[in-house]
Amino acid sequence: MHKIYIAILIFAAITSQVHTQNLPLIERSVKQHILQEISGDASYEHIRFMTQFHRPGGGTDGLWEVAEYVAEKASTFGLEDVQIIKQDYQRPPWNSNFAELRLVNDNSSKRIASTLQSQLHLADYSRAVDVETELVYIGTGTNDTNYEEINVEGKIVVTHGPIGVVMREAVWERGAAGLIWFPDPEGRTGFGDHNISHPDQIRWMRVPIEGPDGEQGTFAFVLSLRQGLDLLRTMRNSEEPLTAHTYIDASFDSQQGEEPWQVMVEARINGTEPGLEQDIIITAHIQEEKFSANDNASGSANILEIARTLTKLIDEGKIERPRRTIRFWWVREFTSQRQYFADNPDAHKRMWVNINQDMVGANQAQDVMRVQNITRLPASRFHFFNDVVEAVIEYVIEINNTELAMIQAGTEYTPILSHLGTRHRYNAKMIYYHGNTDHVTFNETPIGVPGITFTNWPDNYIHTSDDDLWNIDRTQLQRNAVAGALITYSMASADRESFRILAAETMGRGASRMAKNKHLALQWLSSADDITEAYHKAVNQITYAANREQKAIKSLATIYTDLDDEIALLSEQLDTRKNNAIDELDAHYTRISGEETIPEYVPSEVVEQLAQMTLRVTGTPEDFLTERRSVSTVSGLHNIMAFEILNLIDGERNGLEIYRYVAGQAKEAGKYYYGEVTPELVLEYLKKVNESELAENI
Repeated sequence: MHKIYIAILIFAAITSQVHTQNLPLIERSVKQHILQEISGDASYEHIRFMTQFHRPGGGTDGLWEVAEYVAEKASTFGLEDVQIIKQDYQRPPWNSNFAELRLVNDNSSKRIASTLQSQLHLADYSRAVDVETELVYIGTGTNDTNYEEINVEGKIVVTHGPIGVVMREAVWERGAAGLIWFPDPEGRTGFGDHNISHPDQIRWMRVPIEGPDGEQGTFAFVLSLRQGLDLLRTMRNSEEPLTAHTYIDASFDSQQGEEPWQVMVEARINGTEPGLEQDIIITAHIQEEKFSANDNASGSANILEIARTLTKLIDEGKIERPRRTIRFWWVREFTSQRQYFADNPDAHKRMWVNINQDMVGANQAQDVMRVQNITRLPASRFHFFNDVVEAVIEYVIEINNTELAMIQAGTEYTPILSHLGTRHRYNAKMIYYHGNTDHVTFNETPIGVPGITFTNWPDNYIHTSDDDLWNIDRTQLQRNAVAGALITYSMASADRESFRILAAETMGRGASRMAKNKHLALQWLSSADDITEAYHKAVNQITYAANREQKAIKSLATIYTDLDDEIALLSEQLDTRKNNAIDELDAHYTRISGEETIPEYVPSEVVEQLAQMTLRVTGTPEDFLTERRSVSTVSGLHNIMAFEILNLIDGERNGLEIYRYVAGQAKEAGKYYYGEVTPELVLEYLKKVNESELAENI
């Protein structure tokens, strides 16, 4: 029986790789109902509302307006347990009503910048002011040379240097009244050629609220490159110093009061088995600047549309209510979740997986480099969930793209198209993990909930005045909403009956991942100057890959309660793959070296120190909220690799095991992706963690 079962799984794993516009994870009728109901046009209308409001950080009236809108829509759509959650925040609230900058020489008044034109002309956290004073140009404004023979006291400095540095040097050190900033045309302060190719973009900027010694921040107006150069030309051509009138109506308070606050909205589709404590959390962040159509009004709108679709189909009896509860979170990016976990320190224990939508509406014709990326899980949180995501994404890519061979085969081409969107290809792919949005807060220690994100990149419009409605494609919104809904419903409904399909996906895709790592190992062995060192590195790579795949297999056991025998068989099958791969390495080493035996691995002093370190996490979610940054980075260690080291501290793995696991992850992705992980870097970082209040060496 066991042999028959394994054979069935192998066959299913092979066939799961041969996609014929099929998605066996979900019943055909369920899939069709979701495809027919979700609307990118509906998502777009939510974006239209959200982009009326400037809502940076926490504490802005616009953020509260959007939160109330989301809650009202969720209630109207029939979601359950809808609530607006007001949370603590680190920065004071800030709102601006109006700001304007005018040149006032020779009885004229020429408007240079105003929030009537764009809210982004005023840097966030600028203070109220009504002043008329001289303009002076200081270049980058970052060093003493910029201020030679220039008196900036009481004047407004025109600069293209980093705003925080200029605030320190010009305002706090030399008494300037405020700043006018524009991008550096030579790219010396970031963005490089981007400044030249997008001369009319206005960047979203902010000024420091206060300095290290309690100095008050002032204000900054933000110009596009073209505007900045025009102003600079006017200043240079003028026989007299230019005078500007600056008026800003802004305050550090809100309709919710002067105390720091942020907000998140939660709504639910309650599952039929709440006792499972395996909630699916879908997230998107609602705070951003006013020009934030793609980042991230698109994700916030899409999860509203996913919520509406699933609720409607359940209420109409077209799809079954899932076993697990689905929770929708509209958050302040990063900080809402961390604050929620600090306020509810056991909440993560009933969470199974996280799906984040961020930047999911990009019109890909606006920039041919744009790709809708979907992250794989980090190796520390590997789970069969990863394979559900990959299966769904491959399916959505395939039904939205066509090739000549498909025409010859008579394959029906039925792309997902919104009513008012484009007919572009779905330029999407799975990528290795990155940590730039809300899924981070689920994957990170001490929460440990596997999370993925949709995020398009590269993007030439993010955090500028160009991230506006014209930048959005309703068709891409719809495709990403469909993918998110299919992933969500697959996970929420997973049961004993679907176990074998899910196991087939995990084993089949795991075999492909194992094969890639074996390929890398054989390459190293064939091209190394030191073949013995390469051999041990290659064995570690195979071992890393197998250990990661074992995590995915073990996660299958969480689907249902009586799967121990099946899981044991799958685990045994994976061990066989690992041993066979190492046997191939041994044979390859013998062929290349001409030696019959392989020299033993000789550990270095650093490796021996790693083997003697076993840390455990002692910090609570609240401790990590306040002390996370106390663990300083290590020069040369990629921040995601540091993130993974911290994730792998569990009181069982020693430092050497952590190093080998993280090094394997970095090598699989490639040096260009995560850099190089050495024993020395890992040891230094573990020592920093041990010195913190968040972990201890046992």
